[in-house]
Amino acid sequence: MERREAVIKISWIVKSVYLAPAVFTGLMSCKSEASHSNNKVFNDDQDKLVRAIADTIIPRTETPSASDVEVNVYLDLLLQQVYDDGYKSRFLAGLHQFDLNCMDNTGSRFFELNEGEKLNYLNRLDQEVYVQERADMEPFFLRVKELVVRIYYSTEEGVKQNLDYVPIPGPYIGDVEATADTRIMKGN
Repeated sequence: MERREAVIKISWIVKSVYLAPAVFTGLMSCKSEASHSNNKVFNDDQDKLVRAIADTIIPRTETPSASDVEVNVYLDLLLQQVYDDGYKSRFLAGLHQFDLNCMDNTGSRFFELNEGEKLNYLNRLDQEVYVQERADMEPFFLRVKELVVRIYYSTEEGVKQNLDYVPIPGPYIGDVEATADTRIMKGN
């Protein structure tokens, strides 16, 4: 081996020692933090229940469903990283009570129902929620519905495929004709 070749090989070894941690960190940062196997708050049954509720609220049509954009994973991260322990425990208790009420009313857990039964059950809950007086307590289903919709429309797929997304809004146009196909315009 010639001296020049040896110097080049040694320089590559030295570079790899310094670059390896940076390359490893770069590759690890590309790894998604949100994956189904890494639930922070939900156990498997709770995750399955949240996915079933979310997919009934926002089903797959020409656009992705709530679970397609991983609303359940974002909700899990939201409970773990944003909300305090008191809210987290109330949310999980409400989720458990939701499942128990579904079993009492239908004889099955919510995620075991077929699509039509899920929709009928949630429509009935929706009717009950809006008829009730909500003096001091917000019904669990109303909160879940709000979170699912907010999370869905904060994802890239939810915004770009359902709204008329304009990253940098143009000039103000005060009079815009609206038809049945007009979508709500959303910008940064």
